[in-house]
Amino acid sequence: MGHCDLLLWRNPVETGKVFGGLLVALLVLKKVNLVTFFLRVLYTTLFLSSAVEFASKFVLGQGLVTKYGVQECPNVAGMLRPKLEAALARLPAYQTQVRRLVFAASPQQTFKAAGLLYVLHILVSFFSVWTLALLSVVGAFTLPVVYHKYQREIDDAVHQGLALAKAKSAEAQKMASETAAPYIKQIDEKFGPVSHYFIPKTPSSSGPAAQKPAAPSTASSSKGSVVEPSQGASSAASFPSVPSAKIPESATKEVEEEDIDIEQLKQEMKGNKEASAL
Repeated sequence: MGHCDLLLWRNPVETGKVFGGLLVALLVLKKVNLVTFFLRVLYTTLFLSSAVEFASKFVLGQGLVTKYGVQECPNVAGMLRPKLEAALARLPAYQTQVRRLVFAASPQQTFKAAGLLYVLHILVSFFSVWTLALLSVVGAFTLPVVYHKYQREIDDAVHQGLALAKAKSAEAQKMASETAAPYIKQIDEKFGPVSHYFIPKTPSSSGPAAQKPAAPSTASSSKGSVVEPSQGASSAASFPSVPSAKIPESATKEVEEEDIDIEQLKQEMKGNKEASAL
């Protein structure tokens, strides 16, 4: 019989036994001090055992407790070993889950666990552990049956409540923004120079069109000129291209003619020096 069948009362006899046993155990825990109870049971058992053994040896010559008592202890280790091994085999998976939960491998799950522990802390501070245990047992054996029977109605009520809560939260947010708008405007007017730093720039002032460098200007001359780039704003994304300088052919011809004239002057000066020496 599964846990779902047990909580849904599929077999009322079995479920009644478990539910009644848990309630009796909780009542015993509430009314009886377990420490004194077990101590009383132990010393009463030992006293009776010793008294019967002493009296039977004195009267019959043989102890009845040693003759008819339990001769061998039950194999508790053999019964518990398979269960302990199965529990220890599942322990690494639980350790991994705890580690992931503590070290926030999934922050959402860690936040949910923290919220659940906080709710339990509040409940324990207001109610005793026995009261919480009793409410848990009664709720475990009643709430699943009620939800299974009225599932559609409960789901509809939950969806309506969530929709109403979302609408109320949106309305409250809108009212809060409308109420705070005049104060924000006053702060903006009072601390204008400071508040402008928090206002995002418009695309026209910070877009790529504003960062585009100006077109290079050309200056013409009669014999040719070298195109100079204009000084414009440059950004880290694009730099102005360096224009190529082209020397006109007329300038090169004049330089060649000047070189020829210089050579002729050098030869004439050399001939004048030789004539003066003679």
